[in-house]
Amino acid sequence: MKNLIYALILSIIIHILFLSNYKVTPVNKDSAQNKADKKVQASNVRFVKLQQAKKEPEPKKAVEKKEPPKPLKKVKEQKPQPKRPVVKEAKKTVPKPTVKSEAIPNYMKPLPNKAQTDLQKAQKKLQKENLSDYMVAPNMDYNMLDQITKSYLKLYGEEYNSFTEVQKIFLKNNLRDIGRITEHYLRYPYLAIRLKQQGTNIVEFILYPNGDISDLRLSSSSGSTSLDENTIETIKIAYKDYPRPKEPTKIKIYVNYFGNFY
Repeated sequence: MKNLIYALILSIIIHILFLSNYKVTPVNKDSAQNKADKKVQASNVRFVKLQQAKKEPEPKKAVEKKEPPKPLKKVKEQKPQPKRPVVKEAKKTVPKPTVKSEAIPNYMKPLPNKAQTDLQKAQKKLQKENLSDYMVAPNMDYNMLDQITKSYLKLYGEEYNSFTEVQKIFLKNNLRDIGRITEHYLRYPYLAIRLKQQGTNIVEFILYPNGDISDLRLSSSSGSTSLDENTIETIKIAYKDYPRPKEPTKIKIYVNYFGNFY
């Protein structure tokens, strides 16, 4: 508290001393007049003519040495290409309607009487030659045949009697071989094995002297579609190895499918 009182007294004393030294200076009228005159004198402006400054000569530019122009490269003269021939569009040709003409085979035309007699003689001569060729082979009696050949011949029934001697001799001597060749190419169908299917097919077709076959069909089904189709496909593969007859001959064999599934 004492310190505050001392500080307050000290500040009062300082203010009193400051105010005692401050003096008010009176305004002098003459000094104001002198200032106005000075302003008037200062307003008398003198115009001074300015001289143009001499231009200093510009330094000479260094002369650039110009390089001689480079020689131009020679451009190879291109030979003028020959003009391509203008391809003319092909004219559209409208095909003329063709008239179908049925060709009549020669056998449809009637032969003269002399030609017919000559043809019949040639056919008889050919049958005798074929028969003589087959007669060289032994014509076995039915009782002397093996059981497999007999079983094949039974499939013909009464039809067997209508065959020529050449056809009969061929069947007796070759039916067993035809059946054996067929069995060689025979494969049991996979589906029939899974379903445990069994059965027997009787298949027939016409065998020609050149080795071709025709009229291939099943005369008796095994009861299984997979077995029936497999028999037909097997004959189509195996026929190329069959013995060839002298005359078109009807072949009739059976194909067995028996498997041990148990």
